[in-house]
Amino acid sequence: MKLVQTVTELFILIQSDPFTAIITLLILVFSSILLYKKFGLLQIVYNWIINNILRFMKREYVMLTTFSKKEANYSKIKEKYQEQGCLFLTLNVIKLFEVDGSIKKENLLKILKKQRKRMKVAIKRGNNSNSLIYLGFPHVPLAFLDGYHFKDTDNPILFEYQGEDAETLGKGFYELNKKYNTDMKIVSNYNEQNSYGNEVAIKIEQSFPILDEGITSVSNLSQVISIGIENPDRWKINNYAQIDLYQKFFLDILSKLKAEGVSKIHLFATTPVSLSFSLGRVINHYHPEIIVYNYNNNAYDWAINLRTEEIITFE
Repeated sequence: MKLVQTVTELFILIQSDPFTAIITLLILVFSSILLYKKFGLLQIVYNWIINNILRFMKREYVMLTTFSKKEANYSKIKEKYQEQGCLFLTLNVIKLFEVDGSIKKENLLKILKKQRKRMKVAIKRGNNSNSLIYLGFPHVPLAFLDGYHFKDTDNPILFEYQGEDAETLGKGFYELNKKYNTDMKIVSNYNEQNSYGNEVAIKIEQSFPILDEGITSVSNLSQVISIGIENPDRWKINNYAQIDLYQKFFLDILSKLKAEGVSKIHLFATTPVSLSFSLGRVINHYHPEIIVYNYNNNAYDWAINLRTEEIITFE
């Protein structure tokens, strides 16, 4: 009743003294802004209403988080974007995996279904093509698939997690540095003079080396194209310039293989989440079909066809 009475009195004031009413309204607006910025609980309530009830409203940011390998606390990142208006879409599917890291095919299908649903919401609710924030601990095929879904996103905001001996030690999740050049050197054994068959294997060695024997045994392919740094190591992706360099290099090889008549690529990668997602973004429908393999307990146990989302399992 008091709220109704206050609103009624405000309308009466507007009619009788417009100038005073405008000043009062401005004070209320500025007070609301100050309260919103100061009190996290108010931000949470406001964002919950916008995100869950007023679903037609676009959001300045959409934070897409995927946890399938392990969980991590990212509350500080959420607090930062909560104030600016952010829709949080989290996919936590760790419980669908067995203790040894294996997973049943039906559970993988459940994950892909959830991914598709979340992807549609993210695209629909984002204010523009620069609204996406991506982080988490997904398996490599899932991160590539997330990136493939968001290939029309212009400049996603990417996060990595600090690790031992990392230059960003102690930061937890951190946004990649906004650097525009890098001294990183990517090497490859790709040779334009070689004749490649209809199907080839590509290995991307960023965090760890990948043995050709394991690739050949699971794919039955002898042609393995390597891409990566000379001495693969963890925690070495920490800025946007490195991501851009990898994207251009990978895209160039995809285009050349397509021109040479390659129709299918078997992809094996030891890439951190930001790089996996970013490489997935440069893959288009006109490129060769790409199957991304998952490595678990010294063997490849499942893979995802990015174009068809077919799941392939190996015994």
